[in-house]
Amino acid sequence: MSSKPLFCSFKPRVLCSFRTSEKSGVMHRCLKCRYYEEFLREMQEEDEKVMDEIDRMREHEPHG
Repeated sequence: MSSKPLFCSFKPRVLCSFRTSEKSGVMHRCLKCRYYEEFLREMQEEDEKVMDEIDRMREHEPHG
């Protein structure tokens, strides 16, 4: 019985050739994958956008 590859934990619609069960989750080799690196970069960019927005909101707060 052969198991079919599952989707990447970090990139939708990308098949992972290493995951063979839903229980396998994130494996050590995932941390070296280009999709994981891309995911981290995207999360960092999103965090920076949120923090920039918070900073802009604080600049416009009335100071008491």
